[in-house]
Amino acid sequence: MYRLLADYPPDRLHIIERRVAPGPERLSCQYESLSTPWRRFEGSRFNRWKRSLRAFGLVPPVQLSRISGRLGGFSPELVLSVMQHAAYYDTAWRFAKSRGIPLVVIVHDVNEQFEPVLPIAVAAMRRRDGKFYRFASKRLCVSPQMERLCAELYDVGGDVMYPNRSEELMPRPIEASAKLRSHGRLTVGFVGNPNYGYGDELLRLLPAFRSSCARIILFGHPPAGACRPLLDAADCVDFRGFRPAMEAWRAVQEECDAVILPYPNPAGRMERLYRHHFPSKLTEYLGLGMPVIVTGPEYCAGVSWASRWPDSALVWSGSDPKELGVELARLRDQAERRVALAKGALTSGNAEFDPNRIKEEFLRHLLDASAS
Repeated sequence: MYRLLADYPPDRLHIIERRVAPGPERLSCQYESLSTPWRRFEGSRFNRWKRSLRAFGLVPPVQLSRISGRLGGFSPELVLSVMQHAAYYDTAWRFAKSRGIPLVVIVHDVNEQFEPVLPIAVAAMRRRDGKFYRFASKRLCVSPQMERLCAELYDVGGDVMYPNRSEELMPRPIEASAKLRSHGRLTVGFVGNPNYGYGDELLRLLPAFRSSCARIILFGHPPAGACRPLLDAADCVDFRGFRPAMEAWRAVQEECDAVILPYPNPAGRMERLYRHHFPSKLTEYLGLGMPVIVTGPEYCAGVSWASRWPDSALVWSGSDPKELGVELARLRDQAERRVALAKGALTSGNAEFDPNRIKEEFLRHLLDASAS
């Protein structure tokens, strides 16, 4: 959202959101925080009950007068909302409806995965979400798979808008991939949160890195839970901690030979999410001017996308880490292959994820919604 709206006139934006911790970069427009009724239950063992009661309309809604009070003299002509956190997108829908103005919704994830309800409330939740989704003048889904899922759930189509990578991200020279950063050793970078299943898969794939004498440089939050042992694999894992995005990308370009997107295989409880989301990490990987490795089940959105573009990535959907070890060794030993993959990644990424084009499409959607 920050990238999409970075050039938008700040006097024509007014953001109302949940309170967030200091740190994230913000736009220069007015921000207001909004708490929602029964918020304390969301982090308790009663969270499913709270969301289930909301599905049946039994949780008190946000009073729209609170929204009006936070606007001051600002008079919106359109409401933009993300389909994440039901109490907030419910409020966006009710406010737009009360003002008779268009609603534009962005759908990045399968919200049912993040806000699960009791089985008896699933149908009610989908009916309620369907009313919100159908009311929207524009429905911007992060992938073709997400658009099809929402069409099946809510009986109306939408548009596909892939995630927008940073315009500041510049590729390194393609020829740089011909030379390994460490002589005789392949260095693979991972940037992001390892605690959404990716870290578990990196842990499972460690035998592949060991057998091919490769190593991983991991930029992100510390691995926790089941993937915590990554921190103990010092022979092939170098943990660098969290860095701001552009700082992390520059470090990857300087120190790594390739980057990896490791979907869990099998995906287990994350399967539905991985089938329909689109990893913003992949759009940025493809802008680095480096070889990209994508592993995981064929049904994962990132795997299926890369499989459609020849040489956009080294795609591996096997289950035996030894097989991936062979592929990593080939990539280590074949400079021409690394250069071809770097070129293919950049070509496919620019074709589908050009940040300026995505921003222009987004603004056109806003104008179309306003005209409606």
